[in-house]
Amino acid sequence: MASYTIIRVYEVPAGSRIEATDRMMEALAFGVEKDYHVKDIVRDPGAKPGTGAKVSLEPPKGWLVLLLDQLLGRVETAR
Repeated sequence: MASYTIIRVYEVPAGSRIEATDRMMEALAFGVEKDYHVKDIVRDPGAKPGTGAKVSLEPPKGWLVLLLDQLLGRVETAR
């Protein structure tokens, strides 16, 4: 069975590495790490570092949200 590499990339504004890690730990503790999330990358087994495909690891919308989006005319904006 192959082992794929999944990488989550966050950008945290800070003055130093220690401050950045402290902010990230606080965000994880409070459940707001989405504020710093930039992208997700999946790399094939045996692929070189720096390669990979950008993917979205967000769960799909539920049927109720889809129905409300269509009824209310809401449009999803690209990130």
